[in-house]
Amino acid sequence: MPRCPCCNARLRGAAVCPRCQADLCAGIAAGQAARWWLGRAIDDWQAGSREQALQALQRSLWLEKTPLAVHFRNFLIAQCRKELLEFLAQKELFLAKRLLYRCRSLLPLSGQLRQLQTFTDYLLVKQGFEAGALQEAAGQE
Repeated sequence: MPRCPCCNARLRGAAVCPRCQADLCAGIAAGQAARWWLGRAIDDWQAGSREQALQALQRSLWLEKTPLAVHFRNFLIAQCRKELLEFLAQKELFLAKRLLYRCRSLLPLSGQLRQLQTFTDYLLVKQGFEAGALQEAAGQE
């Protein structure tokens, strides 16, 4: 943290602001924890643990929104969109819905993710109606 969030004084690595005497230990600890969670998210992604990577990145962003964390979030969402489209093509709607839920927690106001969620909900409803029609037809025979 280069500057005090209270008075904007230069800190030069101090845990207490030299100007306003604000205790910045909690903010410094949050920044360190955010970097740790971001590192864990990257490690989990490299290990192939998508769910853990998304959770760790979300925790990192809650603590501090660094440019690196935001870029990694955008990368993960782009990767999730590709995987989501594959799930939809394979008609794995519940897997798609679960992945969408996790991605929307990272970027809740994304228009693209919102449209994909609406489309996935439509497909789930349609699939439910088709299953009901098939059961009706089988019962009439």
